Amino acid sequence: MRGSMLKQILDEKSITISELARRLNAPAQTLYSMVKRDNQKVDFDLMMRICEELDVPVERMCENISLPKLPTNREWELVTNYRKLDSNGKTLVDMVVEHELSRLESPADTGETTKIIPLYSTPAAAGYASPAFGDDYTDYEIAENIAADFAVRIDGDSMEPYIKDGSVALCKRGAIIRDGDVGLFFVDGDMKCKQYCQDYAGNVYLFSANRARADADILIKASSGITLMCFGKVLTDKPIPLP
Repeated sequence: MRGSMLKQILDEKSITISELARRLNAPAQTLYSMVKRDNQKVDFDLMMRICEELDVPVERMCENISLPKLPTNREWELVTNYRKLDSNGKTLVDMVVEHELSRLESPADTGETTKIIPLYSTPAAAGYASPAFGDDYTDYEIAENIAADFAVRIDGDSMEPYIKDGSVALCKRGAIIRDGDVGLFFVDGDMKCKQYCQDYAGNVYLFSANRARADADILIKASSGITLMCFGKVLTDKPIPLP
């Protein structure tokens, strides 16, 4: 967007930046910043509201600036249909798009062999309750040399910054879980992504790596009689320090 053009239009219409900010219910400082430079990236919705309020075409605001290619009718139709989906449908579409983008971005001439593992559609909780795995999954392509045999999408922030909310975690079934390892544990009917630790008395601690979410820690006492089920070890790029 050309800030100098916005300033020119405001001068032509005898409207101050403060007055425009009041009409738009937008921070005046944001508009002051916009008029100071050209080629500045601005929020698209805000730019359209400015054009509507000042009754000027968006092309004038972007004069001499290369505009991005507008979506085709089919692309607008896809956007419209996406907005009609519920959260589960949108999650599934996001997974497919992410998978396809990853496939297209992968170098075609590396000769690296790949394999397909299931990416379960039901998220694994990292601080929040979530149902156990079902049969609903999509194919997920990874390098052949990665030990993972299934993947899950993480829901929650209790394992950040090491495992981010919304990220895909690669997991290995049947792997030995040692102190400090991260695993997917089935506890009281919920699937949890947590860091494992066992003390000398046999008590098991499932820690949140994000200590701001220590409220999501789980203690299973040796005397409780509860059997802890581990669905798989989460493969991490580097060790995560225990709290």
